[in-house]
Amino acid sequence: MTSVRETTPVRVLVAPDSFKGSLSASLVAASIAAGVRAAIPGCVVVEAPIADGGEGSASAIAQGLQGKWDEVEAVDANGKPVAVPFAACHSPALGPFAVFDVAEIVGLPAAVAPPGARTTRGVGQAIRAIHDRGFGTIALGLGGSSTNDAGAGLLAELAFVCRDGAGAPLDPVFDNLGRVRVLERRRGSEWLQGLRLIGLTDVTSPLTGADGASMVFGPQKGFQDPAAADAVLAHFADCCAALLGRDLREAAGSGAAGGLGFAVALLGGVLRPGAAFVLEAHRLVAGAVDYDWVITGEGRSDRQTLLGKGPAEVARLARASGIPVTLLSGAVDSDAQLEAAFDGGCFSIQPGPVSLAYAMENAEQLLQRAGRQVGALFSRARRAT
Repeated sequence: MTSVRETTPVRVLVAPDSFKGSLSASLVAASIAAGVRAAIPGCVVVEAPIADGGEGSASAIAQGLQGKWDEVEAVDANGKPVAVPFAACHSPALGPFAVFDVAEIVGLPAAVAPPGARTTRGVGQAIRAIHDRGFGTIALGLGGSSTNDAGAGLLAELAFVCRDGAGAPLDPVFDNLGRVRVLERRRGSEWLQGLRLIGLTDVTSPLTGADGASMVFGPQKGFQDPAAADAVLAHFADCCAALLGRDLREAAGSGAAGGLGFAVALLGGVLRPGAAFVLEAHRLVAGAVDYDWVITGEGRSDRQTLLGKGPAEVARLARASGIPVTLLSGAVDSDAQLEAAFDGGCFSIQPGPVSLAYAMENAEQLLQRAGRQVGALFSRARRAT
């Protein structure tokens, strides 16, 4: 006698993050899904590419909410004009809103100006231009930035003027922040009171301190003395606190994107974990994950994965619903806590000792192979129970 379980198609959710430098989250999901379909004929696979507030967040949110794309112009971290894509979306919780990634403006790969001369003015320009298109709510994916200016450029573009001890205005880049003595409100910034900003963070780092923007992420952006850079941001935070009467440097996520999270908070915006926001856009919330199996993944998985990264959020939702969740990543550290979070197994897609270049160039094929292998394993295990 054939059981209902044997005749009901297996429902699989494939919800990976991107493999940075190799594949977008959409291509990762498509590759894994192709392997699973080959291993489990007739299965129903739902692809839900995710992000954690870094690069690709706007795309993942737009895909989940069927957003429509448009663009505005701004200057990049080098001060050069750049087209900034943004998605117009609608959700039950927020109503109409726009979303873009700051990496499209100040992303690390495109930065050629010296680290201390890079600007975040373009982020402020994009916010103003999108607001002028009629959006009262704007979400920013904070991640992948080349800047470390505590969002001073953004703040100067929209709300404040930075002045030195003689009262002269300063270009709000990192190299000048130590000379700031006074911040004053910029005229014509009243429209900000009606703006709802949401900063989507990929880290919980504060602006300053041992776990802050400079100490943790400064070296990868070219800052040779992280402690000195941290002191500069602390000085700027002091100036901001003197003007506003509140100090937000310790706020979780204020260190995201070199302190752009700090700037968003100073403007009255809220900071939210990007991974959770993206999952909500795909309607993946507690009690709404209705699948037989969930697969997630990222370029590299280690203990940091458990600190609010996208795959960890997917695992949390799946396990809350009693659904096994499997992790497929380019590389997986041996860690008991990581393994415990993914009860369907943690697997590297690498077939053996291969070079990083080989793994990145052949990621699609390796993901399909891994999807096929874990699909066959899941299918056999399902039949055996």
